[in-house]
Amino acid sequence: MKTEVVLLGMHINIASQARRRWLVVLIYAGFAALGTAWFFVSGHFGGMFLGWLILFGFMFLGRFLGGRSSSGGLLPPLERDDGDERELHRRDHAYFMAYKWWDLTLVPALVAVGLKNNSFYATWDPVVRGLIDRLPVGLLAGAVVLYYTLPQVILLWTEPDMEPQG
Repeated sequence: MKTEVVLLGMHINIASQARRRWLVVLIYAGFAALGTAWFFVSGHFGGMFLGWLILFGFMFLGRFLGGRSSSGGLLPPLERDDGDERELHRRDHAYFMAYKWWDLTLVPALVAVGLKNNSFYATWDPVVRGLIDRLPVGLLAGAVVLYYTLPQVILLWTEPDMEPQG
């Protein structure tokens, strides 16, 4: 794993576990802020702009973390033919932990759809109905972000302190 990240020309040392954890928190906080902003302005031109910004941020995050490609991200590629048995076990365990309860992230979206399909929906305030109309899509978008990023983030979060590369 790399111990230094170059982000917009700045060299950031992530050899310590605390710095990597801050990086994970900042990444997810950024996505949460963009998702919340998109949720409240969708339907306007700004909503389309924020949607594209989220999409490009998601693509940047995939490139940054290294995902499934050998693009040189923070993490090594996830092919099964490289690394020793301990590394393969860590990756398998990260996938197991990431997807063990992932299906529960879909439950809030199902509940939001259920809120729309009740007999009281027509009597609610139009603002509340507008928010509930957008809620399933926003929750599903958050579930997709978790689906694609959680294994790599678990590896970043649990990796102990590293020695800097010489």
